[in-house]
Amino acid sequence: MRDTLWHAYRHSLDVHRGRTAIELESGDRYTYDDLDVWSAAVAEQLADTGVGTGDAVALYLRNGVEFVVADIAIARLGAVKVPVNYMLPESTVRYIVETSGATAVVASESLIAPLADRADGADGPALFQVGGQTAAAPSVQMLAGREHRRGDDVRSTATASSPAAIYFTGGTTGRPKGVVHTQASTVSLHYAQMLEAEITDSERLLLMTPLAHAAGLFTQTALLRGATVILTDGFDAAKALLAIRNAGITWTFLVPTMIYRILDLVTPDDYQGALRTVVYGAAPMAPVRLEQALSVFGPVFIQLYGQTENPNWGTRLSKADHDTARPGLLASCGQASIMCDVQIVDPDGNPVPAGTTGEICLSSPYTLDSYLDDAPATEDKFIGSWIRTGDIGVMDDAGYVYLKDRKNDMIISGGMNVYGREVEDAIATHPGVVDVAVIGIPHEDWGEAVHACVVTSDPAMTPEDLLAWVRPRLAAYARPKSVEILSSLPETPFGKIDKKTLRAPYWVGAERAIG
Repeated sequence: MRDTLWHAYRHSLDVHRGRTAIELESGDRYTYDDLDVWSAAVAEQLADTGVGTGDAVALYLRNGVEFVVADIAIARLGAVKVPVNYMLPESTVRYIVETSGATAVVASESLIAPLADRADGADGPALFQVGGQTAAAPSVQMLAGREHRRGDDVRSTATASSPAAIYFTGGTTGRPKGVVHTQASTVSLHYAQMLEAEITDSERLLLMTPLAHAAGLFTQTALLRGATVILTDGFDAAKALLAIRNAGITWTFLVPTMIYRILDLVTPDDYQGALRTVVYGAAPMAPVRLEQALSVFGPVFIQLYGQTENPNWGTRLSKADHDTARPGLLASCGQASIMCDVQIVDPDGNPVPAGTTGEICLSSPYTLDSYLDDAPATEDKFIGSWIRTGDIGVMDDAGYVYLKDRKNDMIISGGMNVYGREVEDAIATHPGVVDVAVIGIPHEDWGEAVHACVVTSDPAMTPEDLLAWVRPRLAAYARPKSVEILSSLPETPFGKIDKKTLRAPYWVGAERAIG
């Protein structure tokens, strides 16, 4: 197996040289040869400012071919990629760039201002701007344009154990942590994705979520496999459906809210397309909406479960598992991925029998190497070769894992553990519910009370209607004590419902026991 990212890229760029690698909404197309030549030029430009093996390079770019080119250039140098989601607030962007120790930043013209706004001569990373030039920031340089001549190649001197990337966590429970992955772990993940996500060299992948997150990993996997990636700069349900119908899309990655928006525009009678795989993750799908999706698109769905420390493939719910004749499985996040082991442990880290609730732990070739400059957090994360996910779940006798809640999101009400996922699934069975999140809010007697935040499609629906609906579906201690009907639910930049934001108004001046 190729043990560095550049080794893997080099093979694919050579083998698939004349094939289309990237297509954009504009209609522009780039072959594997284009990516090879252009990334070599960018690697030379980065190297001219001192970037070499082991140096961190931040990518602060909107979705486009420039992200892909810079990504490959970083691999050519054996440098360390630091992807920065363009949806993050500026303060978090600065924090990530500074904390990672980035030697250089490649940024879109529309994004670079908060990084370029520094005094002349001030210390900081070299800035490479895509799309125009900022006269007020002399340190800003243009990225090399699309070249049509082959120059000197800058090759990686990285080894399997060298760092390849620093991914920052979502920071929903505090400041984002830098998660360091090695060259070998990154390549291992891509081989796992080829298998589990069913990515072949004949795929046409539609990717609409930020390349700084999961879509970037899927793009890398697709390019290492020889497939074609169709990139859009953001998600629009109507455009997505049009592409699926008319552009020969065979594969896409979506978060549940994106699937819901597409489902609002299509029925089983008018769907047509070549889709054979839809991978979804970041949050669970409501069982009712998942059944609707299956009725429209057929058995094309694969659910992934992972986290930044063990990207994407901890468990997977396969296409065959998405079976309406076995509705219980639709509430599962699946069985252990082909290259990952899964176990449930008690608070002391000891494995528990099937059917017992505990913390989910994972072990794979693509777990993190460490948290950046944080030895105590790294030590706390590991139990031997296993990592603690911070997720609460249960595994059945067949090895299917059922998520209950994040450890920090679990509600303790009157001494009873309430798992938000179970309450959310019960509420989501109501045909008028579009989206739901359950949180714990302060209660003077019980410590916390279960509170549901709900988005509905029926303007006449009342909180009392929903409370009556869930009464026969939940144990008394797990029933919501209050319901709040909202027009939408806040999301993190990574597509997850932001429960921290939902909880914040209720916990002003109080400290939540769970965190």
